[in-house]
Amino acid sequence: MLIVVLGFILIATINVKAKEISLEEALAWGTEHNSSIKEIKINIENIERSLGLVDTEYGFKTKISANPIIAGSYEEPTDNNSIGIDNGDNDSGISISPKISLKTTKLFPNGLILQSEISLKEEDWFDLEKLSEGPNSIFGATKTIYPTLPIESEQEKYLISNDLLKTKENLKWQQKSKEIEFLESYFNLLRLQERLSLAKTNFQYAQDDLKTILKKIEIGEAGERQEIETKIALKKAEINLLQAQNNFLQQKNIWYLNLNLSEEVEVSFKQDLPFLEEIIKWIDSLELNLKEEELMELAIANHYQIRNNQLDQDSAQKEVEWNLDKNKPEINLYGVYSGQDNSWGVGIELSYNISDGGRQKIEDEGYKVKLENLKDDYLQIISELKLELYDLINQQEINNLNLEEKFMSWEKAKLEEESYRIQLKQGLISDSEFKYKAIDWQETEINLKSAKDEILISKLRLAHFLGFRKSS
Repeated sequence: MLIVVLGFILIATINVKAKEISLEEALAWGTEHNSSIKEIKINIENIERSLGLVDTEYGFKTKISANPIIAGSYEEPTDNNSIGIDNGDNDSGISISPKISLKTTKLFPNGLILQSEISLKEEDWFDLEKLSEGPNSIFGATKTIYPTLPIESEQEKYLISNDLLKTKENLKWQQKSKEIEFLESYFNLLRLQERLSLAKTNFQYAQDDLKTILKKIEIGEAGERQEIETKIALKKAEINLLQAQNNFLQQKNIWYLNLNLSEEVEVSFKQDLPFLEEIIKWIDSLELNLKEEELMELAIANHYQIRNNQLDQDSAQKEVEWNLDKNKPEINLYGVYSGQDNSWGVGIELSYNISDGGRQKIEDEGYKVKLENLKDDYLQIISELKLELYDLINQQEINNLNLEEKFMSWEKAKLEEESYRIQLKQGLISDSEFKYKAIDWQETEINLKSAKDEILISKLRLAHFLGFRKSS
C-alpha cells in the first residue's frame, strides 16, 4: 500500500515541475523529432549536400603551379606554339616547359568551358626585359554542339534531384503515418488513464470495506473469516491498482520516447479537445464508402511508393537515352587566343569512338535491365497496395462489428444499472454491491470508447492510404 501512495506522490511531483503542452503541439513535435523521421531528414540533408557539390562544378576554379628544373637542362620542344584547351583537370595541351602558371577554368551548365592560363617561363624569371613584357596569356573556350545531351554534372544533378524528390515524398508519408500512430497511442493512454481511475476507486472501496469489517468485529457483528476475505479483496485491489498504474506509466513513457519529448514537458490526457473534434469532423466529411476499384485508383494516384517508382523509372529512362547518345560522333566547337603574339583561332573537332571493347553495349544492357526491373516493381507495388487496401477495408468492417457488440454491451449495462438502482431502493442489495457493480458498468463504457477510437484510427489510416490530407 505504501508503494501505491509513493507512486502517486511521485506522479504528482513530476506533474508540478513539468511544463504542459497541448496534444497538437506534442504531435507536431513528434512528427519532426521522432528518431526514424530524423533519419529521413538527415538523408535529405545528405542529398542536398550532394546537389551542392554538383553546383561547385560551375564555380571558377583557379590553380597555380610551378615546375622549375632543379638539375640538368631542358630544351623546349619545337612545336611549343601549339595550343589546346582542356577541361581544367589536367595540364594537357598547354606548353610543358618549366614555368610558373595560373590557370582559371569556368564550366557552365550548357557545357561551355572557358579557360585561361597566365604563365612565365623559367628562362624569363630573371630577365628584366622579358619581365617587363609581362607574362604569356592564353584564353580559350570549347563547347560540344553534338550530341545535344546534358553534361555529366547536369546528368548527375538530374538523378540526385529525383532522389531528393523521392526522399521528401517518403518523409511526408512517414510523418503522417507517425501522426496517426501517435494519436492511436494517445487514445490508448486515455483509456488506460480511465482504467487507472477505476482501479483507484476500487482500491478505495476495498479500504472502506476493511474499515467497516474491523468496526463490526469490534462489536461482534463480524468474524475472522470476513476479515480475511476483506483483506484478500483489498490485496487484489492493490495489485490491480499497481498493474493499472504501471501500464499507464509504461505506455506513457513509450509514447514520450517515440515523440522524443523531454521529461520537462507534460501532455494532458483529455477526451474533449477542439483538436480531436476537428479531426473527427474532418474524417466524417470524407467519402470513404466507394467501390474497391475507385479506392484503388485513388491509392495508385497518391501513394508515395507509386510516385517514387515513377521517379526511378524516369531516372532509368534518362540513363538509357544518355548512354545511347554517348555512342554518337562528337562535334566540339573551340576557340583560342594567345596574348603573347596576339594570335587567335577558331575550329571544330570531330571525334568518334570506333571501339570501346564492348563497354557501352554492356552498359546499355544494364540500364535497360534496370528499367525493366523497375516496371516489374511497379506492378508488384500495385499488387501489394491491393492487398493492403483489402486489409484496411476488412479491418474497418471488423471494427464496425466490434463497435456494435460494445454498444450492445453498454446498453445492457445501462439496463442492468437501472434494475440495480431499483433493487437498491428496495433494500434488496447493499450500497457496497451497487458500488462494485458500477465499476463494471464504467468498464463497459470504456470498452465502448475504445471501439470508437479504433473506428477513428482505421478511418484515418484508410484516408492516409488514399491520399486524403487534412488542411492545417
